Amino acid sequence: MDFKSDKQINFINKMAESRKEGSFLAFKWTLRAVLICILLLGTVYYFAEAEKNPHMISVNDVIKRTGIRSTFMTLMGDKNILFLGVDSNGPYSNSFYGTRSDTILLVNVHRNGKSVNAISIPRDSKVYLAGGKGVDKINAAHALGGPELTVRTIEETFGIHISNYIVINYAGVRDFVGEIGGVPINVEKKMYYRDKTADLTIDLEPGHQVLSPHKAEGYLRFRHDATGDIGRIKRQQRFLKALAKKLATAETVLKAPQLYDILSKNIRTDMNLFDLSKLSNIIRNIKPEEVKVATLPGRPSKYSHISYWILDARKTQSIIDRLIYRTGPESSNENLTVSLFYSPRLAGRIESIVDRINALGFSVKFRTPENNAHSEIIAHTKEAAFNKIEPLRKEIPELRDSQYIVEPDENLYPCTDFTIILAGN
Repeated sequence: MDFKSDKQINFINKMAESRKEGSFLAFKWTLRAVLICILLLGTVYYFAEAEKNPHMISVNDVIKRTGIRSTFMTLMGDKNILFLGVDSNGPYSNSFYGTRSDTILLVNVHRNGKSVNAISIPRDSKVYLAGGKGVDKINAAHALGGPELTVRTIEETFGIHISNYIVINYAGVRDFVGEIGGVPINVEKKMYYRDKTADLTIDLEPGHQVLSPHKAEGYLRFRHDATGDIGRIKRQQRFLKALAKKLATAETVLKAPQLYDILSKNIRTDMNLFDLSKLSNIIRNIKPEEVKVATLPGRPSKYSHISYWILDARKTQSIIDRLIYRTGPESSNENLTVSLFYSPRLAGRIESIVDRINALGFSVKFRTPENNAHSEIIAHTKEAAFNKIEPLRKEIPELRDSQYIVEPDENLYPCTDFTIILAGN
C-alpha cells in the first residue's frame, strides 16, 4: 500500500476523535453558554501556545481544531445536511438497503437561511469506515450500515456534525424529471456507454437540449472518460443548478402536489415534515448561481485491483474551512489575479472584456481561447472570496449565470487567485 496515501487518509480520519457533541443538543442555553466560553478559552490558549512554538502545529492538530468549530457551529444553528443518491441492484431489490451510495453531497445551510454551500465527496474516497468496519471506499458505508453508518463515517473522517440525511432513489429522479417536462442543459460533449448487464445505455449528443428522464439519468451517471468520477460529479453539480432553475418556473410550481407524491415514495430521511418544508423554502429562494460548490480534492490510486480516490488532507481542510465553517478570506491589498479562458466566439469582444475585468480591480495574467460549455468562476486562493465576484457578474453578461467553484490549487500555472471561464453561449 502507498505509505503516503495511508498517511493522508490517517490525517483526515482523525478529524473528530475528541468530539462528543451529541449530548450538547439536550443542554439548556445557560450551560451552552458556559461550554462555549470554555471552548473559546481553550482555543485561545491553544493558539497562544502555537505562537510560542510553531512546530507544535501538525496536520493532526489542525484537524482536531475542527471539533471545536463543529460544536460551536452546531450551537449557533448552521445545518449540515447529507444527500445520498442510491440505485437498486436489480429489478427485485430495494435501493435503500445493501446498496452503495452513488452520489454523496454535503450541503451546508447558513443559520440565516440565505446562503447554501455544497461539497461533493467522491464515492471512491478511501476512508476508515465508522464502527470498526475497516478501510474501504466511502460509498460502501451505505451498503454496510445504511445512512446512519455513512453519517458516522463522514463525521469521524472530517470532524463535522451532520444534522440530517436525505437518501434519494435514482428511480425517483427519473420520475421527477418526467413530471416537470425535462431539464434544459448544455451537454458539453458526446457521451456513449452501454452496459447490458445493468440494462443501461447512455447516448448523448453535445449541445443545448432538454434532458428526458432517460437522458437525465445518463448525464448523471456517465463516468466512462478520462475524468471518471470527478467529471461526473461536475456534471451532477451542473444538473442540480439547471434543475433548480426549472423548479423556480411558474409551470413547475403548479405541479407541487405531484412532485411531493413522487418524492415521498423515493426518499428516506430522518427529517420531519416541518424541517423538510423549511429546507424546501430555503432552497426555492436561493439563486442557483449563489450556491458555492466544491469537490473534495485528491488523486486516483490503485491498490491491488481496487481504484481509490486518495483525499488531499490540506486541500480538503481548506474546502471544509471555507464552505462548512465559512472562514473569511485573508486580507490583501493587491489586486486579485485572473486566468481567463474564453470561447472563440468572444474573440472580437475579448479586449473589451479584459479591460472591464482590470477596471474592476482584478489583473488578468493569462488568457487563451478554449471551447467550454459552461461559464464558471473558480476560486483557488484564500483571498478569492465570493463577494469579490459580484461586480464581475454585473458587468459581464456571460458571467451572470456562472457557477462559483472552490478549488484550492497552488500548483496551477500560471498561479492566479481565480480562473474565469467564459462559455459565450
